[in-house]
Amino acid sequence: MSAYNEVDRAVNEAATYWIARKWAFLNQANEEFMTFVDPAVCYKDCLQENDVAMVNMCFSEWALFERPLRRGLTPLEVFVDTPPVGTDARTVELLRQVIATQFFSRFAILDKDAQSHIAVLRDVRTDCRYDVFTPRVCNNERWHRGSIAMRIACAEGAWQAVGQVYLYDVAPVQSDAVDGPGEMHPEDYLIKPEAEFMGFYMRMLRDTFGIEGRYHESARLREVAA
Repeated sequence: MSAYNEVDRAVNEAATYWIARKWAFLNQANEEFMTFVDPAVCYKDCLQENDVAMVNMCFSEWALFERPLRRGLTPLEVFVDTPPVGTDARTVELLRQVIATQFFSRFAILDKDAQSHIAVLRDVRTDCRYDVFTPRVCNNERWHRGSIAMRIACAEGAWQAVGQVYLYDVAPVQSDAVDGPGEMHPEDYLIKPEAEFMGFYMRMLRDTFGIEGRYHESARLREVAA
């Protein structure tokens, strides 16, 4: 099994563990998520299956990777801190590396190779470049220029996609590199000052899918990975 597949397996193992125990955090976390993001789809007269799937997927990624669950630790960190009985050491070590390096950001797509599944990405926020193993980006011909917002992590010396949420923006990166989706906007300090402490991922979701989001009217559901 390749290191890429091993990382996917490890993250999925932790996610599956917490899905079975969602009662431990679901209600409060869901209330926090829905209050802050305030998804526009929830204001529809009739929610579609894709609407529900989109909201659930975005929530699940936040809950696993970012929201503190216990002693200031996220569910992923709790899993590594006190591994369930039967968890092998390799899984714990890979997750430890993921936790230490994972982050969600917007990336300019500089190049990609459909054979190796390696995309050359530039973090719009820091200008750092990464060679990332990401079949989802490399196999999507429509995702060629513009930017892709996604979560990546480094394990065994290689970067790869580790989340399920991909938000593609066809607009030239230069058009909103400073005050683009996910950043703190002047109006946020007036209508949602707590956004400053919610992190880039949650601000990105609010910007693109929230009823008050700056970009929600132009966001398309199909740009979120299934």
